[in-house]
Amino acid sequence: MTNTEWMLVGRAKNGDSHAFATLYETYYTDLYRFAVCLMKSTVSAEDAVSAAILKAYENLPKLRKNDSFKSWLFQITANECRSQLNKSVTYLEDHDWQEPAVQENGYEASEVAELLSPLSDEERLVITLSVFAGYNSREIASVIHKREGSVRSIKSRAFARLRNSIGSSIQ
Repeated sequence: MTNTEWMLVGRAKNGDSHAFATLYETYYTDLYRFAVCLMKSTVSAEDAVSAAILKAYENLPKLRKNDSFKSWLFQITANECRSQLNKSVTYLEDHDWQEPAVQENGYEASEVAELLSPLSDEERLVITLSVFAGYNSREIASVIHKREGSVRSIKSRAFARLRNSIGSSIQ
């Protein structure tokens, strides 16, 4: 975390809504990518990120360390995604409509979600935190409350499953 971000978190904790808005702008893209991979739906991801940001804003004074803001924000987003998935598992299956195509580095969000579909929820969470949010194993371990070595094992297993899945779809 940069000194500027650290100061923005401090100001936001003291009620500065403009500082929080700046933090939101800084992290929104990564939060959205992360949520799309977990939710497998662009609309649901937008809803989850919006709800997570609102919860973060309301609970920001409870954040103990400014340095933990980014991982705290991703943890809130992950929890919100899980909560929404539990509430609306059948919603998308019951409605016949198409998601808008969202391009992300040459791939549509639905294509990325499809590539990650063979992974378990835990593996998908670790991969999205690593690839889209840029977290290292230590940071991921603090978010998902696992040991750093466990995170590396999960990541290795997930990448192997992805290689096998992609390889079998090519053949």
